[in-house]
Amino acid sequence: MLSAPGGPQALDAGRAYRVMVEAAHPFRAGTRFRALPDVRFLVEGGRIRTPGDLLPGPEDGTAEQYADRLDARLRGNGRLLAVEQPLLLDHALWAQVRDLVVPLWERIGHPVLPVVTELALGEGITDGDGLRREPVHAALVWVLSGSVTAVPAREQDGPTTTARAGELLHWPAGRPHALRYGPRTLALRLLVPADARLLTEAVKDVVAGMLHERRGHDQVPYLSYPPPDAEARAPEVPELGETGAGLREVTGADRLGLVLRVLWARRVSAAALEPAPAPRRPIRLVPGDRLRPGSPVVRMPLDEGQGWIWAVDGHAFSLRGTLGERILDLLRKHGAHTVADLCAAAAPGREHQVVALLEKLHALRGVDTVGRTDTA
Repeated sequence: MLSAPGGPQALDAGRAYRVMVEAAHPFRAGTRFRALPDVRFLVEGGRIRTPGDLLPGPEDGTAEQYADRLDARLRGNGRLLAVEQPLLLDHALWAQVRDLVVPLWERIGHPVLPVVTELALGEGITDGDGLRREPVHAALVWVLSGSVTAVPAREQDGPTTTARAGELLHWPAGRPHALRYGPRTLALRLLVPADARLLTEAVKDVVAGMLHERRGHDQVPYLSYPPPDAEARAPEVPELGETGAGLREVTGADRLGLVLRVLWARRVSAAALEPAPAPRRPIRLVPGDRLRPGSPVVRMPLDEGQGWIWAVDGHAFSLRGTLGERILDLLRKHGAHTVADLCAAAAPGREHQVVALLEKLHALRGVDTVGRTDTA
């Protein structure tokens, strides 16, 4: 346990609660499967699959009001509302968490696989989710209010450790534990992949996606049974042979390496907080619009002479030539710059290409407008 970086105000607890309310809204009507964000409601006896209005709603203006309502409803019994992957609903909160973890990743290295995020709101309950996830993930728990205690499942895994508001609790992978939530506790948990087998699964998913894209939506074939001639050898299945040939093609070609590089650029730009929020809606920039740098741009070279991969906030695109580099250099100079000035200084005679790049960067939040109110 240690003091969390960024100070106690690094994350907006009120905003975090509002995101939890938004995520919980569709779950009030019933259980949803394979949906993100995912919402769980637990009591000491286990998980309530259809919590209904036990979840927060419009009537619960603050986390404190919600807790008071549950106190009356549950008669003070322990409970926990857990929302997995809530950050994709709110870019501002997502960016706060990214700014929180980037200094850590820069020190120890960026996670190769996505980090699972979870907001937890509860009190008086022990959650054994850490027992199920070990040894796959290491846990980082940022306590926004209240307290969280990590209770090891085995004595040799270390002492019980408590973190309070403004503190960060780290629990390594391979040490099964449960988390006990104190009164009026709001916490952000990050689950960092630590099991090497997850790498194999991730690459398999990429290859499977490439094969599916190559083959289209063909159905799985069926063979007659019993075979027409019981003495005949096993029938050939052309689709299996085609799949094997396709597998050799996608894994032996440069395209697999390119796809993995694009994924890596996106992951670094998102600080591994995936899925990332959707881009902004596109806008038309005019010459008088003033721009300033927004989220960092991650650039990774393609094969020699093939250009660059650009990634911003978990989204990527490719770009050739040196035009983009000149625009970035101009944007990094002090102050805001008009679109007209950037066009003139970056590439006279190529105004359309400059504006197209700036609009792309704006949609991905790589640049922000100054003074416009229609670009949220």
